[in-house]
Amino acid sequence: MIYIIKVLILYYLSIKPTHGYEIQKFIQVNHMDSWTKIQSGSIYYALNKLEKEGLILLSAKVGSGAKARKVYSITEKGKRELRELVKQELNCKICEVGSDKFIIYPLLNILDKNVIFTELKEHIQKLNDQKLYLEKWQKIKVNEHTLAVEKISFEMMLSNLEYQIKWHNALINDMDACIVASKEISKLISVFDFSNTESVLIDNAIDIEKLKYQILNDPDNATEKLEQLIEALKK
Repeated sequence: MIYIIKVLILYYLSIKPTHGYEIQKFIQVNHMDSWTKIQSGSIYYALNKLEKEGLILLSAKVGSGAKARKVYSITEKGKRELRELVKQELNCKICEVGSDKFIIYPLLNILDKNVIFTELKEHIQKLNDQKLYLEKWQKIKVNEHTLAVEKISFEMMLSNLEYQIKWHNALINDMDACIVASKEISKLISVFDFSNTESVLIDNAIDIEKLKYQILNDPDNATEKLEQLIEALKK
């Protein structure tokens, strides 16, 4: 279950008993599903799971037949869980420093160049659409009465999108060099047994990074640099 859905449901039910449809509409009206990982369709799955965990309980049914709505209440265990989750969130980073995508470029040689280009262009378009959508809502919601924390939230989200767009455009611009580097890394893996390496000292690691940079920026001499890199790893 996505963390934020769990928190939102428990918070909502700590205020009043209600059904999943009301929580779903609250998410839609506030457009939470547009800039977070919340998906309104997963509310009902989450409600069932929270009930099984004893964090909420079914307290009533409104209506009859297919249109009947289950009304849930929070339990004392659910209230304790909610307090703990909010405390944990206060100690979490807003954005993770690392991203799996940061290490994707060494793998690019397994895809056709046209496929890479098409996928990146489509993703950049989605990011631009999301950025335009956020900018629209920033104009609607941010004014002289808006809390500073909300203003900064919009600024951070937009800044993050701008850097994502910049990163993906850089990958397109450097695509040929990245593919060359990816091929050389594949060669390195094929000829070198990394399980035989000892822990790499900082000075040696710096030399390795220099050689990797040279392979990336000087593809004509990549084979020679690759051999130097293999020797450096053996030291």
